[in-house]
Amino acid sequence: MAELWVRSGMDPDAPEAVVVAVVIDPLGTPQERAVGELFSYAYEGEDCLMLVGTDGWAERHLQGDVLTVEIVVHRAVLEALAIDAAGFDERPPVEPDVVRLLRVSTRVAGCRYEQALDVTAVLKAPAEVTPQQIVADLHSGQAWPLFLAPRPAATA
Repeated sequence: MAELWVRSGMDPDAPEAVVVAVVIDPLGTPQERAVGELFSYAYEGEDCLMLVGTDGWAERHLQGDVLTVEIVVHRAVLEALAIDAAGFDERPPVEPDVVRLLRVSTRVAGCRYEQALDVTAVLKAPAEVTPQQIVADLHSGQAWPLFLAPRPAATA
């Protein structure tokens, strides 16, 4: 089951940076597997992968002390990845071409969330891997995060 983290210490070059990260099991639920496929669709940055903001993004909502992140993509991305969009039936009424792949929530201290970077990281790790090992893999370069920007202004 996907997890949502809001924590610092994930970027070895900026250990104080607070990062919002969605951790998925690439062999987990159909939703997690679909998000995992985005890694192959993204482009390569410096020790990271990035999804073009017009292809997909992360929507973040804070209500009280509950942070919810939704990962959404355009249907064309699913088609390019040969993923059947029928399994993802939640679509905003004003944007029927946008598909929500995954929603995950966690409790968070508001002041902590206010310090978070604008981008959302997605991390892939099998369910049995500890958070410490995930962070160690990021620091060593064995694992690369996928960064998702917020919703593009043109679609907000």
